[in-house]
Amino acid sequence: MVGFSHQIQVRHIVVDKKEVAELLKGTINEIKSAAGRIKMLMRLAEKYSLCDSKEDGGNLGWIELGSDDPRIKHYDPVLNNVELEKVIRQGVKDMALNYGEVFGPVETGEGFHLVMITNEFGSERSTAFTGSAI
Repeated sequence: MVGFSHQIQVRHIVVDKKEVAELLKGTINEIKSAAGRIKMLMRLAEKYSLCDSKEDGGNLGWIELGSDDPRIKHYDPVLNNVELEKVIRQGVKDMALNYGEVFGPVETGEGFHLVMITNEFGSERSTAFTGSAI
């Protein structure tokens, strides 16, 4: 059936020092629930992130990870920071980046990122799709 898609909404915080990222990660991880961690990341992004996305709680938008549509051969990067998008895609593929959990810090040319999946669309996280699967 053509039309299945797996998409994630990603939020992040980017700072200039790894130590600061680790402190922020610890603060977020003190929260027990995924919903609470998401809210905390959003608040901390608004206060500390160096990215313009901080105005929207660190929202980087939606990334399509996989599709069973054979017409889709490759994904087009959707983030301005292509390096970060590659890290995100690999983190999902490795099952290291999960809904409501802090991933990172990871370093790119912009700084040190804490990344979180804050919403998912699509019921399976599979790498066996044809087309643009991760």
